[in-house]
Amino acid sequence: MLTLRISPALLLGPLLILLGSTAGAQWTSDAVTNTSLADRGSDQSQPKVSATPDGGCWVSWFDGIGTGWNVVIQKLDIGGGEEFSHSGILVADRSFSSTQDYGLDTDSTGNALLAYRDDGGTGVQVGVAKVALDGTVLWKIRLTNTTAFIASPKVCGLANGGVAVAWTQGSNTNVVWLDADGNMTGANASLAPSGGSFSVNDIHDTGTDAILSFTHQTGGFGSPRRIMAQKYSSSGAPLWGPNPISVFSTGSLQFGNFPGFVTDDSGGAVFSWYDTASFQLQCYVQRILSNGTPAFALNGEAVSTNTTRVRVSPSAAFDAATGDTFVFWTEQDAAQSQSSVYGQRLNSTGTRLWGDQGVPVMPVSSDSHTQVRTLVNESGTGSGALVCWNLSPSFGTDVYEGALLDGNGITTAGPFDVASTPSSKSRLAMARTTSGTAALAWKDSRVDNGDIFTQNVNQDGTLGARWTNLGGASPNGANGSPQLSAFGPLEAGSPVGLNLTGGPSGQICLLWISLNPTPANFFGGVLNSFPYNSQLVLGTNSTGGIAGQTAFPAGFPPGFNLWFQFLMQDLSTLSGITLSNTLKATTP
Repeated sequence: MLTLRISPALLLGPLLILLGSTAGAQWTSDAVTNTSLADRGSDQSQPKVSATPDGGCWVSWFDGIGTGWNVVIQKLDIGGGEEFSHSGILVADRSFSSTQDYGLDTDSTGNALLAYRDDGGTGVQVGVAKVALDGTVLWKIRLTNTTAFIASPKVCGLANGGVAVAWTQGSNTNVVWLDADGNMTGANASLAPSGGSFSVNDIHDTGTDAILSFTHQTGGFGSPRRIMAQKYSSSGAPLWGPNPISVFSTGSLQFGNFPGFVTDDSGGAVFSWYDTASFQLQCYVQRILSNGTPAFALNGEAVSTNTTRVRVSPSAAFDAATGDTFVFWTEQDAAQSQSSVYGQRLNSTGTRLWGDQGVPVMPVSSDSHTQVRTLVNESGTGSGALVCWNLSPSFGTDVYEGALLDGNGITTAGPFDVASTPSSKSRLAMARTTSGTAALAWKDSRVDNGDIFTQNVNQDGTLGARWTNLGGASPNGANGSPQLSAFGPLEAGSPVGLNLTGGPSGQICLLWISLNPTPANFFGGVLNSFPYNSQLVLGTNSTGGIAGQTAFPAGFPPGFNLWFQFLMQDLSTLSGITLSNTLKATTP
């Protein structure tokens, strides 16, 4: 275990010239510009974001270049820099003239998993691909061979390296399990309704198990639409009984709404949705425990008791530290002519903690408030929530805003600008990275009919990269090039840590911390020399990894920079030095 001991008393003084990054454009601190990720002359749409273990994230999207909506992916490093070419990596060349939903996840070792409709052969089938951290497409397969209707494939990676894929086929929802090499394991499930149809909503792993959510259209076109779920082992065995459980069995979902869910880090899941029954639009939340029993009232807990207004499109986030659920939504007047953003916090039994009506984040106004997205926000002051939304005073003048709320529902930062250039904006995706920042991606029409833009939001509500990956790792590590990643908001009292993977095992490791580095080529890598401090670590694990964390101390001035790097030498021969990449940390 590595323990970082960083004393601000040793570091206070004049700020020094910064070392330039070798990566592409980083996340900017300017909400006017943001970072353009995909800007071909054709349209790009439907971005998704999935965090990676190294503090970065995968971003995927559909690109209209060529003959149809292709599947493209990009890897962002810990600072938001593009790791592949600016146009991303083409995963699937397709001919579709319209789009449906698809799936993106990160597997247990950081590879990207994609599931999508594939028309590259006979008919429309389910395609699945795995992309390595270096951009190599490791495998790409077609799972089906059917003439039935195929829709909305979703995917999740399991802790044992396996993969679960779910999709809608005809009126059924199907699930198939693959091994790490993309081979079918023989485990599969086909859920067929006694009446109506099943349509997949979402799938997520809980270790080696997977939870599937799907919508049951109980009859024909105008019939009620309900939420059901099942949990499966990696061998395909149903764990919540022989039949799926009912999450929402009264009222109805909005037509075309397929709500997702989040896991609770304890083998269960948290669902949020809005009910359109009797046009009394209301948002609900339900937590299903690991054993399949509901933690809240049957059919969920309403987020508000205010009957003079309606509410739609909730977004929930589960706080594993407290067992509570944060949920935010669009609040509207009864005529739906005015709107705002509201939030609620529910404890482990579903009790509303922020009053029976929740708390306002924005005042009710004629401006449109949509695309509400929520994440748990942890800092030195404890757990709270980050909420972002689309604010549109008029058609085509959308901006994205955000706010931080503490555990009592008090706004501690914001509303602040996230993307302030007015334009049509849609398909907002948001994920928390292991470095602590929130990564956002969306479709933006500020230049043409649609590009993909990204932005981060730090845990204090500021924008811009706190960690920057400067590269420079030696290529000769026994487990590949050693990669250093980090986490933490660099705020006093918050956890901050370093993780090293892929280095030679059983090494003497030296943590090299610099204030005014002078980069120099050294043993096949780039050494940032003249450290002010270093720390010796004897030995790494079998995969060349070490990890550790500590509370970040107080006393650093804003904008202070530290450079971190590992030097490793073989214990048996004492010959050769292997370098990790260098990370630059900038205090808020």
